[in-house]
Order: sequence, then structure tokens, then C-alpha cells
Amino acid sequence: MREVAKGRRVTVDLAPAASQEVDRLRSLTGLTTADLFRCALALFRIYVGAQQRGLEVRLVDPAKPDVVTRLELPVFTPRES
Repeated sequence: MREVAKGRRVTVDLAPAASQEVDRLRSLTGLTTADLFRCALALFRIYVGAQQRGLEVRLVDPAKPDVVTRLELPVFTPRES
């Protein structure tokens, strides 16, 4: 019989402004709080993976494709060897 890995429960204290932002995003998207944080983790995983490969994450406005904004987070991860 194969053993199923157990998930991990995480508790986070949020400042009132961050809590309001979670509520706003939940209202806009219809996501649960758990799903909202799962999506956030997925985007963070993409960011860290790009950073490790020496890549950048950029935002492009389809109406102005020549205007590019680099997404920067206060995180540093060493590049893969």
C-alpha cells in the first residue's frame, strides 16, 4: 500500500491592510483564501525559478507592447550552476 504525503497547514498573521487586500482579491476572483495563496505560491515559484536561471519576469501591456515593466521582488536566490 502506497503512503500518501500529508499536506502542510500554514498560519500567517497579516497586517490589517494585507488582510483587506486578501478580501478584495477573493471578492474579485471568487477564490478561497487557500486557493489565493496557492496561486501566489505558484507565481513566486515561477519568479524564483526565473531568477535562478538568470532570467527576468516582465509585464507587458498588450496595448503598448513596447512598454515593459520588470517585476522585482525583495528576494535573492543564487543562480543554478
